Amino acid sequence: MPCPSSKRAYPNEITAENALIEARIRFENNKAVGIYLCNECGQWHLTSTGQVNTRLQELLNNGSLKKEREALLWEMKLRSKFS
Repeated sequence: MPCPSSKRAYPNEITAENALIEARIRFENNKAVGIYLCNECGQWHLTSTGQVNTRLQELLNNGSLKKEREALLWEMKLRSKFS
């Protein structure tokens, strides 16, 4: 069921948290920092306001997010070179 907010909805907390991490890896300017359970649709959404998600904060602190982003950029370069 689509959310009246028109935001992308995730069926559970784990899926939303994974989407949060993936969005931050794939899109350098993405400002999402957390997830929340929507009162309108009963599903989970990403948010750019509020407290930073614990798992995201750990990945930012230990440099893993930056390394994943760099790996993705290299993968994209290699794919385009050999396509």
